[in-house]
Amino acid sequence: MELEHLFQQSAHYMLLQMVFAVSLLLPAALGRPDVYRILIRVTASNVVTFGPMALLSYILYEVSKLV
Repeated sequence: MELEHLFQQSAHYMLLQMVFAVSLLLPAALGRPDVYRILIRVTASNVVTFGPMALLSYILYEVSKLV
């Protein structure tokens, strides 16, 4: 099912995803693991900070549609 969704996306969006993936893999190919440490640190910080707030906003939005 996930694969079917992947092939139904527009070509521009798929190209953007591939460029993003290559930009993450390129430092590993060049032997720069410090880039991944920075990426994981920033990602974990943002998930912990903004994840619960985004979930709360989504839940409040869904509840407001019920009323």
